[in-house]
Amino acid sequence: MDDTYLDEGPAGNFETTTLEITKELDNNEINNQFAGLDTAKKNKENVNQFSSSRDLSNIPFKHIDIHSFFADRNEVVDRALKDCREFLINEEENNIVGSWLLTEISLWDVEKERLVILTENAIYTIKYDFISLKILEYSRIPLWQIDTLVSGELVYPSSSLAPRLSGLAEGVSSIIHCAVRQEWSSLASCTGFAQFEPRKRHMSGVRLMWNKGNPLPLTKKWNPFAKNIPWLTYASHPLFWYKGSEAEKAKFNVEGLLSSIKDLLPSMCSIKNGLIIIENYFGVGALVHNRNGLGFFKIHGKVSF
Repeated sequence: MDDTYLDEGPAGNFETTTLEITKELDNNEINNQFAGLDTAKKNKENVNQFSSSRDLSNIPFKHIDIHSFFADRNEVVDRALKDCREFLINEEENNIVGSWLLTEISLWDVEKERLVILTENAIYTIKYDFISLKILEYSRIPLWQIDTLVSGELVYPSSSLAPRLSGLAEGVSSIIHCAVRQEWSSLASCTGFAQFEPRKRHMSGVRLMWNKGNPLPLTKKWNPFAKNIPWLTYASHPLFWYKGSEAEKAKFNVEGLLSSIKDLLPSMCSIKNGLIIIENYFGVGALVHNRNGLGFFKIHGKVSF
């Protein structure tokens, strides 16, 4: 039988053929690997470009995972704003100037995710459930009622322990991150005193007030459950610092609200540039709440306040 096969023609060098096929596949794999390396290199360059263009030490929320925010889903913010316009804005007031997803900072320094819609007559602040896609609660403040607007950096009083507690939490968090990632070579830098220095907010904001300069009664000032506080404080949403294009960032930027509302306020309204003082002196509760993003609809269970 072997002789018959030999008589039909010259025997093929199957070993050589196999080697040639293997060689061709190896070349393809090598090309794919180089393509992957090129992609990784480009991604790394993009990250480096992002880092070099911004001072990371001054970026709030620098340790967050932006993909854990339900508001980061495609078009979910646009849908939420559309729902709010349809259900809250009546035909007589259907003159919308702008709409944003911002961070509202309460009297007790608690950060909350809020949709903000500005019309020519009023400003709406809406708590919207980005999980079940529905309005939970809202407030409407007529613009004629506002007597003071302050824009500037968010700061704590000089006697506040909040920056020191924030620095302590940041230092401990850095050590844990190094240990979890087994970055023992950088553990020394994680445990340096600089990691535990007091932390500023590094955020600017806008405060709208309608208290006519009167101090807040003690029954409200020291009551964490008090409502009807005669001012609103807004800052940019955490997603603002992680979006690429200016068009994407605009809907999360508090500066958009500031530039839009100035011309709509009554002529008697006082418009100032200065520090916005957050009167949090010891707020451990606010620190825990804000560092865990409990005021935002994120992937940490349906927990939001």
